[in-house]
Order: sequence, then C-alpha cells, then structure tokens
Amino acid sequence: MMFELLGLLNTSYRTVALEMEQWFAQYPSGSAWNVFSDYCIGDEKKANDAFAFAIVLNHDTQANISEYIAAVAPSDLKGSRSASEGLIRYLKSPVVFSVSYIVERQSRILRDYITDENIIGALPDLRQVMAQIVKEAPGTAPYYTSVDRRLAAFEQEMKRKKRNSNLARQMFLCAAFAAMLFLHLDATKDPLTIRWISDRDAMFDKFDRVTFDLAFIYFQLLRRQTGKISYYPEILFGMPGWDGKNEYNEFIRIPDYLAGTAADISLPSMTFTHDKFHPIFDNVFVNARNAALIEVLGSKEKVTARRLGFSTPPIF
Repeated sequence: MMFELLGLLNTSYRTVALEMEQWFAQYPSGSAWNVFSDYCIGDEKKANDAFAFAIVLNHDTQANISEYIAAVAPSDLKGSRSASEGLIRYLKSPVVFSVSYIVERQSRILRDYITDENIIGALPDLRQVMAQIVKEAPGTAPYYTSVDRRLAAFEQEMKRKKRNSNLARQMFLCAAFAAMLFLHLDATKDPLTIRWISDRDAMFDKFDRVTFDLAFIYFQLLRRQTGKISYYPEILFGMPGWDGKNEYNEFIRIPDYLAGTAADISLPSMTFTHDKFHPIFDNVFVNARNAALIEVLGSKEKVTARRLGFSTPPIF
C-alpha cells in the first residue's frame, strides 16, 4: 500500500528533482541541510489538508537565522493580518527549496486507500525489514530494537476497536512525504547531515515520535532501490521543546507560511478566504522557481499524485 504511494510520489517528483538540483547547484556536496515542516490538517474552514516542507541549507548559525525570521515575521501566519514581505523573500532565496502537499479534504486523509487493514498488515512487514537490517549491521541493534517496540505498540493499538485511524493515516502520509524529500535531497547534494525539525502535532506525540522512525525506514528502503552506496547521511530529528531547550518557533514559521497557504487555496478557482494568502501564493508558488506543490487525490478505485503548476495569466 505505502510502497505504491511512494512510487506515485516519486513519479510526481521528476520535475521537482530537476528543479531542486538546478536551484542548489552552486552549493557543494557534503553540506548540512535542514528540513522544516508544518501542517494544517482537519480544519473544516480550509479547502485542503496540507503538509509543507522547506529544505534550507545550514547557511548560518541557528541564532542568526532565528533572529532574522523573528525580525521580519514576529508571529505565525494564523496570528497575522498580512503576510511578511521579509519572510516571502526568504522563501524565495537561494538557500531554500520547498515542497508542499495538499490532500483533498473529501478523501479524509485517503481513508479508502490507507485502510486499517493495510496499516495493520504493513507494520509487521516493517518490523521484519528492521530485523533484516540488524542482521546485516549488528551495530544498529540498539536503535532498531527501540523502534521495534514503538511499532509493536502502534500495531497493538491499531488492533483495538477504539483506534484513531485518521491519526494513523496522517502518520504514514507524513512519513512518506518526508522520506521522498530525503531521497531526492540525498540524490542531489550527498548531504553530510539532514536535520528534520517538525512542528508539534498529534501525529508525533504517538508512540514516542514513531513518525520520525517511519520516515527514516522508508528513506532507507527507497535509497536501497536506487542502488546508491555512497556516504550515508546522518539523519537528525527535532521538535519544539523535545530537547528541553530549543523551541524552534522561527524555524517553524518558514513552513507555516507554506502550509497555511496550501491548505487555504480552493481549486480550481484558485481563491482564498483571506487576502494575506495572495502575496505568498503569487510570489512563492507562482512566480518563484523553488516552490513545488503536489496534490494527492484519493478514491475507492485509486490514488493519484500530480504536481500542480501555476503561471501568471498573459496580458493582452
């Protein structure tokens, strides 16, 4: 089930991967990269469910980047009456490339595709994969033993009558979206490290943040399929307050602008509920070459993933 979805996402990434490679061409291989993510899911006032990821070169100290974002955008998009021009400029800058996903609201996070039975069947398979990895690389046993416990707890909850199926689908989808991003960043830049910092969300609270583990496992499986054997990047994870000192408020504000706009856009009319979304849509999604938007559609018959492209209408 998930591997079919990963294949669909990979197909929709063909032009995205090429544009990412061109956008980041000036930076050397072996650099450190950040992935900042935010989400807008289940808001009935929004047209879509949205998952937004911003790839940002580790181009300065954390303090300096945070200071700039705090200066130009002191609050997130929801708490602002207008969009920050400074943050829009940053989203268009040479150190950023973003990929946002919208999932049509009617599908209820692909309910007819990612069924409870599919999830219950997938978790034991993933645990078997990890057992094979440990067999091949015994040094990884401590990490994968802890992951196996988290997946076992996930599996047990999915077998209960009172299970949160919607949240489980969110976890699998978010992990798949992140893994695809890691795969193409790895293929493009051979990163030394990839640090994924996610905003706080219910799908990361479950089973000791097992969504991070799912993304890491999917990334490994996808990478193996490519046959790539070069240096393996170190994957780091972060979340506001997780380490007891970093809240990452400014970092999360970067994908917040993307997620808020992607969730609000009504297709195919391309209308919004508030004027503050127009500058972000026009300047980032339409007139910039470093922002991709992928739509995922689901029904009982099939799931499709397609990249959306926008252009400024001609002047006659």
